[in-house]
Amino acid sequence: METDIDSLLETYISDLRTNTSSPCWTMLNMISSKNGLATLDGKSGLLGGPTDKALFRTLRGIADVILVAAGTIRTENYSAPVITDRTSQIRRSQSQLPLPTLVALTNSLNLDPQSPLFTTPHYRPAILTSTSGVKQQDKNHFQNADIIEMPGSSVNLRDALAILAEAYGPVILVEGGPSLNRQMVSLDLFDEFCITISPKYSSDQNSQLVTTAESYEPGEVTLDRELTVDDFIFQRLLRNRKP
Repeated sequence: METDIDSLLETYISDLRTNTSSPCWTMLNMISSKNGLATLDGKSGLLGGPTDKALFRTLRGIADVILVAAGTIRTENYSAPVITDRTSQIRRSQSQLPLPTLVALTNSLNLDPQSPLFTTPHYRPAILTSTSGVKQQDKNHFQNADIIEMPGSSVNLRDALAILAEAYGPVILVEGGPSLNRQMVSLDLFDEFCITISPKYSSDQNSQLVTTAESYEPGEVTLDRELTVDDFIFQRLLRNRKP
């Protein structure tokens, strides 16, 4: 169905996001090329346009937590999140933090402590890591971040989501990359998929496919709606869970 950008954003803002079987509601936001790939010239951002970027900021404004793998943070040069004025107003009315907490997932702390994400004044991100191999001197480089350590050689994502929900709030937005998304699918941790299909084709030979309903068995994910703005297709899919 064709719509306009303002109606699109208000539709996503008004969606219900509660999970009676889990302490959190976990969303995936990804953009796909028209032929299903996750990147164009090595970056996902090049697939987007003004409408997609507005929805990107809106979904961030809805979330309490933004979970991103370290590789995506490095490739896309992440900084403190930018959200819309509309969601800023909603956050104030609901006594949420002014901005969602961006959480970098890494087992090695291979992140630049001088990057914009960790040096933006008055913004405190978080790092989610494992206890194995993380040295105290490495942690000392990230004084402006909360460091959450999970026991073992890698992060237990199921346990981590519960910890993040308790610390920062229940709505968790996952922005990838594809490897993190596949792990989340294999553990059946997603509740909602917000997939933008770009009109642009990609020929990236090393690009991975975007997580979609096809990542699940038939009937496990339902297409809740499909809206079109300026040749971009916006799909909302929901995981079907037994009562």
